[in-house]
Amino acid sequence: MDAARRKFLLSTLGASGTMALSNLLTTARASNAIPTVTDQHFVFAHFLGGWDAILTVDPKDPAIYDDNELTVAEFGVETGYASLGLTGDPRVFTDVDGLVFGPYIGELANFASRTSVVRGMTITSVAHGSATIHLNTGKTPAGTGARGSSIATILASILGESQLMPNLVSGVGSYNLDRPAWASGLRASNIRDLKDLLGPGISALEREEKYALDDFFDRELQRTNTPRRRAIFQSRDVSRMLIEEDVASEFDVDNEALDPLIERMGNGAALMAYQALTKGYSRCVSFQAMPFSDAHAGNYWRGLHRWHLLNGFNAVASLASELEATPYPTGGTWLDHTTIVCSSEFNRTPFLNATGGRDHGTTNSALLLGGGIAGGKVIGETHQKSMVAQPIDLATGLVDENGFTVSHENIAVTLIKSLGITDDVGDFRVPAIDALLPGEE
Repeated sequence: MDAARRKFLLSTLGASGTMALSNLLTTARASNAIPTVTDQHFVFAHFLGGWDAILTVDPKDPAIYDDNELTVAEFGVETGYASLGLTGDPRVFTDVDGLVFGPYIGELANFASRTSVVRGMTITSVAHGSATIHLNTGKTPAGTGARGSSIATILASILGESQLMPNLVSGVGSYNLDRPAWASGLRASNIRDLKDLLGPGISALEREEKYALDDFFDRELQRTNTPRRRAIFQSRDVSRMLIEEDVASEFDVDNEALDPLIERMGNGAALMAYQALTKGYSRCVSFQAMPFSDAHAGNYWRGLHRWHLLNGFNAVASLASELEATPYPTGGTWLDHTTIVCSSEFNRTPFLNATGGRDHGTTNSALLLGGGIAGGKVIGETHQKSMVAQPIDLATGLVDENGFTVSHENIAVTLIKSLGITDDVGDFRVPAIDALLPGEE
């Protein structure tokens, strides 16, 4: 984005946005809150409904966990592989020592050397609503209310002031409690909805009508004396730029220019994320990687849940593939400059319930892929019995009884630290997982 456009966009942030940004930068100059890495982007792929880690990111060896009644009673772990028609050892082995995936990880296994998995995370709730807010914000909610901004909102506020849509959100929640208004999530249900949102609409004004409205809003802007009202009026300028630059066409699945991409990626959220990032419109993109998939019932777990997981990871793999194949303007590829975070609000129980499904579990995992993190690593592990969380040494990622148990907030702090920021700008009050960062051992 050229300097003139950047200056114009900064002028449209509104008093609340510019004041908040000014305060942030004033504080940052006297601290460690200014990013030293400014060319990083973030994608958050949320697998909502509670994923089954045994089938994906935290599989179990069927030679040990053979699902025999006595074995299940001893370890509290039941793979369920046989009930899915899987024979032998269905796990997916990679060329990275110790990084083994479950049978429904899909094509994402091809990126093992660029992937790190965090296992044995703690969670604070097994209710979908509160657990999803914890996932989104990195903070335990107050009842059903968020206590902090979304992690994506925080990152967008640090890096995205020059983007037209710094924080794009599809199918997941977004919160902004303490960041500039321009960092709030721009919500679209899907790529077609985003195209319609960015388009001019079905009605066109005559030139005289347009000029009259412009004059009216300009006068109102000069008269207003509240930051919130100024932000509302000035957001019209950004909206106009989106329309005048025909940004909508970049998300028009009927646009023949997108046919090669659609053939490789499909026309879902992965395509939307790719376009938003590589065209320079967004710094953070969050999307729902699979339909809400609640696997309590055995027929659902055996039927749809595993395929939802597979399709979600394949969508992320398609995004990673396209980013890896696309040169970044200053060198390397777009994947080198994008961190993809795959996570769910909680894991499913390690044993099957009476219906043959899985209930809400009390541990979790996360998968990170791309630039800004150390690839080819396994951080932590679930305990041999009942897959409970275990503390780890944050520097090595190894289990350590004197270490820390980690959760979504540690992931958030680590992403912020990957930008060179060591201050706790999100007020998470937990340490980063240094083993996840490049060059850290």
